[in-house]
Amino acid sequence: MVINLEEYFKMDESGKEGFYYDDKDNTYKLKSVDKTKDKDKTRIEKAVEQANTDKRPIIPLSKVYSYINEFLECIREDNGFTEKNIKIDFIELDGKEHLIIDNGIIIRDNNWISSKKDQYDPKYDPKYDVIKDKFNLESVSDLLWFKFTNKGHLAVVASGYDINWDDNNSCGILVNEVKERLDDSFVFVFPLTRQMMRTKSKPELELAVGNYLIYKGVPIIDYFSHMAWQWNDDFSYRIK
Repeated sequence: MVINLEEYFKMDESGKEGFYYDDKDNTYKLKSVDKTKDKDKTRIEKAVEQANTDKRPIIPLSKVYSYINEFLECIREDNGFTEKNIKIDFIELDGKEHLIIDNGIIIRDNNWISSKKDQYDPKYDPKYDVIKDKFNLESVSDLLWFKFTNKGHLAVVASGYDINWDDNNSCGILVNEVKERLDDSFVFVFPLTRQMMRTKSKPELELAVGNYLIYKGVPIIDYFSHMAWQWNDDFSYRIK
């Protein structure tokens, strides 16, 4: 499959509405999710729009997985690794085996310890070390992860080692706003290997994969989250 990769590393017009201009820092920053009266409702309104199945049908989980996989495979190929990563394998986490298909992992029966600091935090979940070692990652945080709702909507495109089903963060609030619940029975995790990150950073890959899913017609409840936190005043990319 031939994909024009560079177009997915840019902010498109549909994404710009989710940001506001900060005069102090001369950057565009992601709007907050605030239900308070008279506050900006852009992200809530976008979530409602994305959840409208009459206009945007839910894409089967298998297709969402395959879209993520094919994009990351194209990244590998663009970086000079032309032999496709086609494999079925298993990884053991918390004493249970979880399925690896090509570039990603389908992790079931999730029980993740929250971590807000670094790998020396006592709340740091050792499962991230297992994934790092299995995929020979540079860092435990070199992950993209994708959680879904009880109705099968993609809730968010996220990165890092903070897999969670928190109802009080932006994603959780938006999912509740559309009268759905986070499904904690599984999560898709795609380790960002050295082959993928040879020329792109983690935030750039998060941006591009999310944009590719939008292009493929996948509704995303937390629509703007993957688009980074800050952009330069001309909407050129600034690493978050």
